[in-house]
Amino acid sequence: MKKNLLTKLAYLLFIGILNAPAFAADKSAPIAIPQVSDGFRYSLTPYLWAVNVGGDIAYKDRTLIDQNISTGELLSKLQYGGMIEGEVHNGNWGFAANLLYSSIQNSSSRMRGVVDLGSTTTAQMGIYNLTATYTLLSSKQAYVDALLGVRILSNDAKVNVNAQGTPLGTTLKSNTTLTNPIVGLKGRYRLGESDYFVPFYIDVGGGVDGTQLTTQGILGIGKAYDWGDLMLVFNDVYYQTKNGATTSNLNFYGAAVGVTFKF
Repeated sequence: MKKNLLTKLAYLLFIGILNAPAFAADKSAPIAIPQVSDGFRYSLTPYLWAVNVGGDIAYKDRTLIDQNISTGELLSKLQYGGMIEGEVHNGNWGFAANLLYSSIQNSSSRMRGVVDLGSTTTAQMGIYNLTATYTLLSSKQAYVDALLGVRILSNDAKVNVNAQGTPLGTTLKSNTTLTNPIVGLKGRYRLGESDYFVPFYIDVGGGVDGTQLTTQGILGIGKAYDWGDLMLVFNDVYYQTKNGATTSNLNFYGAAVGVTFKF
């Protein structure tokens, strides 16, 4: 049911990019490219990201684990979640926050080496980008912000153990938080004189908490309306971490659709 709902919402947003009429009372012309001004500008973008997860763990360059989890598998275990991006600008300076949080539960977990009677695993994950921005370019055709900030990856896992020989109510917990500096560029390019534009985002970071490298890249298509924007993009977040001789690669990727409201 959750998968069908996500598919329907994504379809409606995609069709809106191509065909939907502006539904705001204001009849001013759409602005495909933001304009720098002395006053404050705000935007809020709720979005849906059809996340797939891929990863591997290697010891001394030998792969031990290689696994991929599809959007459908994640949705079947999703309890709740939220995805939103917000920005505020005053002149060339600004601040942006991109926040993703989800809670996933697997009620058919199994403890190895014992007779498991139905343990339950709950994983709560967040990816948070917090950045200061400065506008490098603002014209009728293009807009580019430089950004500097941090990306926080938080993963809290809890297992409610229900296994033979284990006391009732036993809970195992694991908490991991990676906080790394990032630097990058964000903006959009207008297609001709139309209301369509190409949004893009790229950053790179790492060097803290065992993270060798973390990157994020976004590329897609959008359409401006007088009330805001509709966008369809491909979003990819990558982590490479190292602990001794063990190297881990983790990749979150998939299509995303979002609606931007401007104030």
